[in-house]
Amino acid sequence: MRRAAYWLFPLIATAVAVFIVIFMIQINPAAPALKAGSDEGEKDVSLHLNPEIGNWIDRFSTTTEKDYFYPVNEVTLKLDTGGENSVLGVYRLTAPVKNAKELSFVKKELNKSALRYIVHEEGDAMSLTVDSTDQNKLASLVTKLKTYQITATVSPYTEEK
Repeated sequence: MRRAAYWLFPLIATAVAVFIVIFMIQINPAAPALKAGSDEGEKDVSLHLNPEIGNWIDRFSTTTEKDYFYPVNEVTLKLDTGGENSVLGVYRLTAPVKNAKELSFVKKELNKSALRYIVHEEGDAMSLTVDSTDQNKLASLVTKLKTYQITATVSPYTEEK
């Protein structure tokens, strides 16, 4: 039993190595031999290219292999910066919040109107900021917050620098 166990590991390792070598040979066929010469006709024959296929770029463009894409060195993006989205103004609603009760009221109203918000905390002072393109929605939110006695202001958004 020991003798079989002693030779089992080297036999398995050798079999795996042979399998890998055979597999690598199958997936990597030999490259066509290039002959050094001045005659262009000999080069085309040694590369097994048809005479109607010009250079190597044309050869790659006529590949018959499916589901394979050659690597790309250059990518061009075209961005449409014009249109009605660039004309829309962005408005900012700012509401100073004094305590957790007011914060819960403001969050409840913001969740009803499906607006995203940011809470800023600086020490004891908290403020809530909402950015939107719909000024009417923000104005209606200001009137709803007045019922909870929370003051909020709507102003056009400008980038701070």
